[in-house]
Amino acid sequence: MTSTTVPEAVSFDEPLPAGVDPRMLLGGKGAGLAEMRALGLPVPPGFVITTEVCRRYLADGWPASLDAAISHQLTLLEERAGRRFGDSTAPLLVSVRSGAPVSMPGMMDTVLNVGMTAAIRDRLAAESGDRRFADDTWERFRSAYLECVVADEDGGAPEPPADPRAQLRGAIEAVFRSWHSDRARVFRKREGISDDLGTAVTVQAMVFGNLDDRSGTGVVFTRDPATGDPRPYGDYLARAQGEDVVAGTHLTSGLDALQAGLPAVYDALLSALARLERHYRDICDVEFTVSAGELYILQTRIGRRSPLAAVRTAVAMAENPAFPLSPSEAVARVDHATMRAVAEAAAVDPNARALTSGLAVSPGVGVGVLCCDPDRAADLANRGIAVVLARAATSPADVHGMVGASAIVTTLGGVASHAAVVARSWAIPAVTSVANTSVLAAGIQVGDVFVAEGEVVTVDGASGALYLGDQRRAGTATVPELDTLRRWAHELGVEPGTRANEASAEGRDAGVTLLELARTVQLKGLCSPERAAQALFTAEQRIAALLEEHRPLFQETPRGMLLSADGRGWLQEELGRERAALDRAALNGSYERFMELNHEFKRVVSEWQIASASGHSDEQWAQLVAEVAAIDLGLTPLAAEVSAQITRLRGYAPRFKAALEALRAGDASMLASPLKDSYHTVWFEFHEELIGASGRDRATEEAAT
Repeated sequence: MTSTTVPEAVSFDEPLPAGVDPRMLLGGKGAGLAEMRALGLPVPPGFVITTEVCRRYLADGWPASLDAAISHQLTLLEERAGRRFGDSTAPLLVSVRSGAPVSMPGMMDTVLNVGMTAAIRDRLAAESGDRRFADDTWERFRSAYLECVVADEDGGAPEPPADPRAQLRGAIEAVFRSWHSDRARVFRKREGISDDLGTAVTVQAMVFGNLDDRSGTGVVFTRDPATGDPRPYGDYLARAQGEDVVAGTHLTSGLDALQAGLPAVYDALLSALARLERHYRDICDVEFTVSAGELYILQTRIGRRSPLAAVRTAVAMAENPAFPLSPSEAVARVDHATMRAVAEAAAVDPNARALTSGLAVSPGVGVGVLCCDPDRAADLANRGIAVVLARAATSPADVHGMVGASAIVTTLGGVASHAAVVARSWAIPAVTSVANTSVLAAGIQVGDVFVAEGEVVTVDGASGALYLGDQRRAGTATVPELDTLRRWAHELGVEPGTRANEASAEGRDAGVTLLELARTVQLKGLCSPERAAQALFTAEQRIAALLEEHRPLFQETPRGMLLSADGRGWLQEELGRERAALDRAALNGSYERFMELNHEFKRVVSEWQIASASGHSDEQWAQLVAEVAAIDLGLTPLAAEVSAQITRLRGYAPRFKAALEALRAGDASMLASPLKDSYHTVWFEFHEELIGASGRDRATEEAAT
């Protein structure tokens, strides 16, 4: 096998070795910046410290070779920017931002204006003719540095270091450490993101949205992420920097203010948005800064959108010749759960009187008891109580209280605030910038009306209204795009959420039993009906029928279904009866052979994940597929033997086959992605079945290996 070597730090303009996945190495932010530079968009120069370095840092500390790599990249950055880092004559300041391979908006640290000193502050005042700008830039740096770096250190200095190089290292280390912050862990658990990925660090030349009246910062979606309407949708804030818009703590102006004040910049932004959307063939979430009347694009990623926007956008792009998106791809983008969320969206009683209203940022209707504290909200949600979380503004520190909320309300923030972005991505109804309202410790004050914690409220994320009491009205939404997607799926002979060449009706069985469903839900932890149907090779209608017939055994949550206490007890009894009828000697023999394969499979997966983080060659990929195929060759007769005793496990063989075929087709995610029926996912569940059937427990087995 050949090896692929990549540097520890990579310029935006530096090509990567063949076979390297830019997102895995540079993170989503770094890969997007490099791609936009290649497209010729106005992106300030910079470089990326790779995810591989982050993993090494978290395991062993600061790599000895990293200082030289950073110095080399700083020299290149100085040449491109025409300024020098740490030089008070022509100073270069940089931003230090996180960038995971999978989007984690706001979950990790950012430090802007790194490189500031007292002398550079004076130079910025002289260059701009505005002491206020220089002082503001200094204070933004100081407060962010103290919050992200010093507060995370043991006995740190009360002020940032005077040496710009020491500032840069401190900021980089803070970003690395923030990968393991509580908020990042909660978010990864909710999204099913592996803790092993690590984050890249993007170091980029600063441009100043706080410079003057012809400067500002904004976040914009290429189309409305709540409804899918094909128009730019975002926030702009004059004389501001980076986090001011997304933090939700400022009153934003909307894009109309940019269009009125700086029409040429607005036109340039629209041109960039159109180019990005055509390039990515999807809704794009774009961060930008305007400095002295010049537009700069600072980030792009695929925008998180509501289920309604997902449906409408997929169809609109497949029907528009400007987007090379096929009906098959459109169908693959929208699964059953998304379509059902759109079709079954609740409505508000038209006779209900709104208590107040704000910006409608995430559609849907949510009802629950009012709660103004994220800790209490998390506790209520964990006890199965529907809760509406109210905050002045949310931050990444609130995600544990947001994740289980039925709806979210904030009195500040706009359409691109933290609350809005997270709510849309999790399909939680949300309203921001609620008028005439204050969030207090024990409730909210709406004009002359006080609504105490514990009172039931209704949030309409489509209209932006807030109501007292439960004002829901059942109904079925009329969305023409749903019919279009269903028609395309029927014509292609596929299930929504799958590509035509990935779907197969072979082996689907309408006779799935309650035991099979209950065990599948238990193994997956939180499981949508669609995911259960795919794992059991049956129709989703069969799953729905079982759920309806045996409702007391299951509990539905916003993130999927799980077993109720009654369900866990019933399943334990059924598995016990099943275990008593087995040939234990034969099963133990199968288990011992499986454990030999298990040791080999673990080795293959671990070695591949480590090696592929820095890129892989075609030879390495071919070797991986060959090794998995060899393991599968030994597994196939073993699975047949086990299924002969435990007939409900007969579905594992085709699941392994499907995952292996996807690997052979080049889909690397089908090795170990936890969100798919990957080979590792099926392997883990089959192992659990063997452990349970043979009367063992995983803790004992893990301790023995």
